[in-house]
Amino acid sequence: MKMRINKAVVLAIPFVIIAFVAGSYFARWFGVILGGIILMVILFFLELEEEYRLRAKRKPKPKVRSDFERMVALIEKSKKGKVAREIISDEIKEIYALISEDYTQEFYKLQNNPNRALRVLKSEGDFLKNLRKALEIVEVDLNENRGSS
Repeated sequence: MKMRINKAVVLAIPFVIIAFVAGSYFARWFGVILGGIILMVILFFLELEEEYRLRAKRKPKPKVRSDFERMVALIEKSKKGKVAREIISDEIKEIYALISEDYTQEFYKLQNNPNRALRVLKSEGDFLKNLRKALEIVEVDLNENRGSS
């Protein structure tokens, strides 16, 4: 049978020792005040730790999604939403801007004068089919750029 020691007993032992060992009235009161301050600090931090544990149990941690999962969700939303389509369009512009020598200039150039892939992406019809065609064009352009480097 395991014997469990109560935390309160362990915390009280130093004060009991001070009460019997300390000779003068002043030393006893000083020990009591010092002990009270120590207990207050210990109990305060125990209370904070308990509150932190309770909060951690209450709030579920948000699920961290990979870039692939985010992009899949974005493509699913692009079937209906214009904002998601613009985000995908910006991603394609970023690809072209990254392979160019001047990122900012290329990005804004594509903003004002879209290339073939962006025109295909924004053309009428099924957006997902247009996206597939645009990505094929981007792939060809990337392979051409890699070969010229």
